[in-house]
Amino acid sequence: MSEIEEAILSAAHASGYTLNAATMMVVAIDLSGSTLAGGLISIPGKGSLKVEDYLKDLHDRAPSGFTQLQQPNKPNPERTVGEMRRKRPLDAAWHAHRARTTGITKTFMDEIARNRA
Repeated sequence: MSEIEEAILSAAHASGYTLNAATMMVVAIDLSGSTLAGGLISIPGKGSLKVEDYLKDLHDRAPSGFTQLQQPNKPNPERTVGEMRRKRPLDAAWHAHRARTTGITKTFMDEIARNRA
């Protein structure tokens, strides 16, 4: 990964985002032959711009390439529910149902029981 790509990723992380691979390919194509000096990207034949300005332009052109980073002090509700579900003990009714199942259902229920143990 080039110094410019690392600077773009760092600026995105500082803004609370991560970039997917397709967007990073766009960065590599857009900035091929460019240099980075003091927080400015020098694009041959076009001038220079700040890393943050390029990142804003990239976000405007390809917003689907940006994913919000999980903030450690703000838990993701889905992840929290999933963690709670995995930690919750399986009740007697579930075990009774598992005893009566066969086939693929039994396989899946056995896996659930293993993961919760």
